[in-house]
Amino acid sequence: MSAVADALVAEFEVAARAAQQAEEGLRKKMAEEVAGLERRRAFAFRRTRLIRALAVSAQAAETEEAAAVAQRRAVREELGWIGESTAHDAILDQMQPVGRVVWQCACGAEEGTPAAVNAELEAFEARFETAHGKSFYALFDQYYPEVPVVDF
Repeated sequence: MSAVADALVAEFEVAARAAQQAEEGLRKKMAEEVAGLERRRAFAFRRTRLIRALAVSAQAAETEEAAAVAQRRAVREELGWIGESTAHDAILDQMQPVGRVVWQCACGAEEGTPAAVNAELEAFEARFETAHGKSFYALFDQYYPEVPVVDF
């Protein structure tokens, strides 16, 4: 090819590489956005599961103390926490204000509103993330390996 033809082809190659880089950049940005939305969705459903567990266990309780005990048990079951653990107990203690407002809401008390539950839950989430460096809802990600069943 002549020098002019080489220059012409080189110009189109530069344009093609620029288009490829633009596409790759957009795909990366879109993947990050989708991953962020996926995380928000997963955490929103985990919040719903948590509030459902707290509300159902609170509804069955006659007193605030009974509700607190039932809610602690419900959260332990939801997260798969078996046995005693000081770390788990500390988290459950920090969650008590959320449980109290959920109980008040379930009982129809004036101070128990969905907005109050959301505010208390957000405060708990912020405290947890500050203390542990991760979202509380990451605790739902615990992987439990499958144990093979063997007949003897």
